[in-house]
Amino acid sequence: MSFKVKFVSSLSKVFPDREPEGGYRSGSALKNEVFSFQAAFCCSEQWLDVEVKTDSPLAGYITVREVSLVPVEHLPEELDDDALLRTPGLAPDLLRPLWNNKIMTDAGVWQSLWFTVKIPADFPAGKAPVRITFTGCDQQQKRRFKVTSVFNLKVIDAVLPEQKLSVSHWFHGDCLATFYREKVFSEKHWQICENFIRNAVAHGMDTLLTPVFTPPLDTQVGGERPTIQLVGIKKDGQKYSFDFSRLKRWVEMAESCGIRFFEMAHLFTQWGAGFTPKIMAETAEGEKRIFGWDIPADSPEYENFLAQFLPELCAFLDRLNLRERVIFHCSDEPRKHHLKSYAYASGLIRKYLHGFKIVDAMSRMELFESGCVDIPAVCEHHYEPFRKIDLKERFIYYCCEPFSRYPNRFIHMPSCRNRIFGTLMYCYNIDGFMHWGFNFYYSRFSRFPVDPFGGTTAGHAFPAGDAFLVYPGDNGEVLDSIRHEVFYEALQDMRLLQLLETYYSRSELLRALNRFAAGKELDLLDYPKTENMVLKLRKKLESMLRKALKK
Repeated sequence: MSFKVKFVSSLSKVFPDREPEGGYRSGSALKNEVFSFQAAFCCSEQWLDVEVKTDSPLAGYITVREVSLVPVEHLPEELDDDALLRTPGLAPDLLRPLWNNKIMTDAGVWQSLWFTVKIPADFPAGKAPVRITFTGCDQQQKRRFKVTSVFNLKVIDAVLPEQKLSVSHWFHGDCLATFYREKVFSEKHWQICENFIRNAVAHGMDTLLTPVFTPPLDTQVGGERPTIQLVGIKKDGQKYSFDFSRLKRWVEMAESCGIRFFEMAHLFTQWGAGFTPKIMAETAEGEKRIFGWDIPADSPEYENFLAQFLPELCAFLDRLNLRERVIFHCSDEPRKHHLKSYAYASGLIRKYLHGFKIVDAMSRMELFESGCVDIPAVCEHHYEPFRKIDLKERFIYYCCEPFSRYPNRFIHMPSCRNRIFGTLMYCYNIDGFMHWGFNFYYSRFSRFPVDPFGGTTAGHAFPAGDAFLVYPGDNGEVLDSIRHEVFYEALQDMRLLQLLETYYSRSELLRALNRFAAGKELDLLDYPKTENMVLKLRKKLESMLRKALKK
């Protein structure tokens, strides 16, 4: 019987039929940083219960999880040469807690354990090796084995600063209610939402999509998503009254989790602002839907509603001192031919939102130049023209595209394409990042719920992993993914670069980064595309920090 162990970085995806490269036996991190590495292992026998123990000065701050394979049942037509899968199959992504600190072997295949080390801000600098011991025996209980390997972690004598970047992965509370079969805003649903929000904050998200109404996102024209509406509404003829008590609870809960900014759900439908969002109200005939796909955006009824609702909402937000911490949205991803309808909708809400920030995903320069939006959130493969103009703030996103060449975090992509994005956001001086799918567990257009463990493509609609970063665990607990952990590492890289600005000029840092470009400068098409080069870039930054600390 044999039991082989190899340490690999967080950027390596361990497939069962591919022996990973070894040689990654050490790493370093700052205080207040989260550091991850993997122990890949292969056993010659099936069904062995192997106990895993860690011993380290950082033992109390280490979490060990098993990397599980997930189905990638759909791939985009356009694939890079470095795609890890070229046909549908299984790929590593899901991180599961160990059962009783044990793993079960699968004969002759490579498996992996994910080690997460959360280094406290006051932890002493220096060596902090992680000793990992695997103990088990064969099926006949005759031959015991014990394998010990040591990963050499070093803590750098500097504290990683707090995050400046605004980060939003859109949060879908209705998906949680559907998956767990809980009534929306039941006490159990509130607790599940809190669990997921706390997890998001722990991974760098500080901005929360807030469903004042059911968000009109990824919804079939004429269809509906389950109602998740924080604002209570009563309709009496043409007059409306509003109850913000549930919204107040949402804000307080989110702030207790560490959320700093709130995105109000879009006030018009996606892809052009042509219609009104789903809004429920108490009427003389009982609760009913008063707006939706059957009501056009320019209807006098909706204008009357917004004229009453938005001033009261703004007054409520002001009472909570949130004016500087709220983002409003008009309509998501309008195209050039939507200029007329989007301009109308934008003009209407601007009457009432003086002093509030309005941000929309908008990648067409013509729309921005029309003056219809204050701050465009631009998809990465359309960003270059926006890089050359003055913007109040710079927001960027990616979603179900681009499929190739650009950085992204699809399951079929190598993790270095995910990790490098933090460095690129630093190069582009980005202020905010948005992504549509933190926990979207529906099909495209929200036609039906999907099991995220059985399919990762929203019903063969999007590249695997695009719709969600986390998996729903038992009893409302959150299960992380490789992509979630690596994206947080990208955010930490950006924070390290911002720390380095206290010792070096920005131009000096950019010169150092540009040495990792094939051409003159690092950009969204010219960046390190291998695990070794991304790790080498990170080591260069650490070297620059150590040099500065010695002065």
